[in-house]
Amino acid sequence: MSTELSRRQFLAGATAFAFGSAVFGLPRRAFADDAQAGSAIVILHTNDVHCAVGEADEKGATPLGYSALASYVADRKSVFGSGNVTLVDAGDAVQGNVMGTLTQGQALVDIMNSTGYDFVIPGNHEFDYGMPQFNHLVGSASATYLSCNFTDKRPEVPTLMFAPYAIQSYPLTGGGTARVAFVGVTTPATLTASSPKSFWRSDDDHTCVYGFCEDDTGAALAAAVQNAVDQARTAGADYVVLLAHLGQEGSPDIWRSDALAKRCRGIDVIIDGHSHQEYVQVKQDAEGKNVIITQTGTQFSSVGQVVINPDSGTISASTPAFEATLLREARKSGDPAYVQEATFGRDASVQDVINKKVADVKAQTGTIIGKSEVDLYAFEDDDYTWAVRAHETNLGDFVTDAYLYYATNAGVMADIAFVNGGGVRANLNSGDVTKGDLINVNPFNNQLCYTSVSGQDLLDALELSASSLPESSGDFLQVSEGLEFVIRTDIDSPVLRSGSTFVGIDDTKERRVRRAKLHGKAIDPQAAYTLVCHSYYLVEGGGSYSMLCKNPVTLLGLDNDALMEYVQLNLHGVIGQEYANAAGQGRIATQVGPDPVRKPDPDPEPKQPETQPPANDASDPKPLAPTGDDGTLKAASAAVAAAAAVGAAAVATAHAKTEDERA
Repeated sequence: MSTELSRRQFLAGATAFAFGSAVFGLPRRAFADDAQAGSAIVILHTNDVHCAVGEADEKGATPLGYSALASYVADRKSVFGSGNVTLVDAGDAVQGNVMGTLTQGQALVDIMNSTGYDFVIPGNHEFDYGMPQFNHLVGSASATYLSCNFTDKRPEVPTLMFAPYAIQSYPLTGGGTARVAFVGVTTPATLTASSPKSFWRSDDDHTCVYGFCEDDTGAALAAAVQNAVDQARTAGADYVVLLAHLGQEGSPDIWRSDALAKRCRGIDVIIDGHSHQEYVQVKQDAEGKNVIITQTGTQFSSVGQVVINPDSGTISASTPAFEATLLREARKSGDPAYVQEATFGRDASVQDVINKKVADVKAQTGTIIGKSEVDLYAFEDDDYTWAVRAHETNLGDFVTDAYLYYATNAGVMADIAFVNGGGVRANLNSGDVTKGDLINVNPFNNQLCYTSVSGQDLLDALELSASSLPESSGDFLQVSEGLEFVIRTDIDSPVLRSGSTFVGIDDTKERRVRRAKLHGKAIDPQAAYTLVCHSYYLVEGGGSYSMLCKNPVTLLGLDNDALMEYVQLNLHGVIGQEYANAAGQGRIATQVGPDPVRKPDPDPEPKQPETQPPANDASDPKPLAPTGDDGTLKAASAAVAAAAAVGAAAVATAHAKTEDERA
């Protein structure tokens, strides 16, 4: 039994609330009945909030946020008893927009403290501000951090950085208590999905001194989780809830939450995060027993609820399909993407904390940098699904062009600029563009730099970028002007990985990326090119792009500074119609199947023998048939050359013409 709902499915219903739920032993239902009060344990959960605190947007709507959540928590406690309700988060709360960037996550921890979280786990982005700041954030948090696989590898025996689990006791109506163990786990992909240097011994010594039980098979992670579960059961836990930042779509197969469930036993519920999906699923564990897996999307698109009823022995989990129906919120009239009001209201004290943080941010970032005549997109038109992680967008074009021109303005004759889709975090709407708007687009404060890379390494990087399609990936590359290529999405990727680490390209398979050209000329594998990107890729090898950090780099400025300078200096304050197409300027094309083979033109009517050119006359060569297969093209070229028996210059001319047609 599995239920998964998309935002589009929800919006199709408009005013009808759609629910995803999975229940053991109970009819399908959305949330716990108030009739269960006194006998049920209620676990409310969030994940991947990414700084979406619930501030009013530019349309005047106030979406779901921490103050509304706090109000609902209070309501559930009034129904079920304060000792029977627990609030947890599955990671990636402190990074995602300008508020996180300016405060290095502290503002978000302060807001979460006011909301009343009990248990949290680190997601990969909790480490983005570096290990010292991460430790500071943990120290200032009221909630308990848990992880069974985050280790310090410097001692002879790796040491866990946090307690692997915590057991919470809940009172039962008939007397006694039920004991629930919360176990934490963070994806090993964090080593490359966050800033890799956070885990280094030093900038000079790139030895990784922290780990997440990573290996080539996923066995080390499963063993760490199983060990924590077994310990919790031995300590008297009646139920085990795994707080996981693992995800499914776009996550390495060996570390997905559903893969982990199949390898372990003794877990009742997995509260998941990382992949920004919303689902409630029932999977089987290593012993064939049911495990619920649930995740609530991202940026407070929803809140989840798990209900454990010890009296009946049932467990249920629910999410409200990308809309705040958990809070009985009504949608804003005429604009179904925004929430207008909530029956349970908003906690005044939490909202006051939020308002003060928002005011502080606006005071620092309200300066108008320029204006945009067009909307630039990081998301699809549902305002939820990442576009910039799956295909070219006009915002991806804008950002990479900004990086390229930022280097040019500094006197660097750069050839290409890259940005990973996961580094572009917000739409840029038409109208006035503020400093804060551009920081929200690139909120990581990544250091830009440039380096020399070979054409072969560029081609390998593009191949890695294309490897996850059609699934989206934060490591999908957006590219600057002048670079064009086609991706065959119908063939298997030849990229070889060890976990999340790039190993190489399987030369026995076809490459997905073809016809890669820079300013109309094919990328030469032997040539050197100057690449502009951020240090996350070019120094740290983040996202598995180790092939790009072979040579020394020269530092430039910060990524969001590049956006500001590009608007003011190069675009003269106006982002114009050159970026009007939401799908970008045609730099990245996708293709299913090889190019169709064009039939040659029929032979002309026979002419008088004396007027026909000789068979080897190159003035009217037979046209080559354009294809998507380099082998076919070479064979065709050879055949024409043999048939025509012309000189090398004529053959080259015909071949160049064919290449233009194929592009």
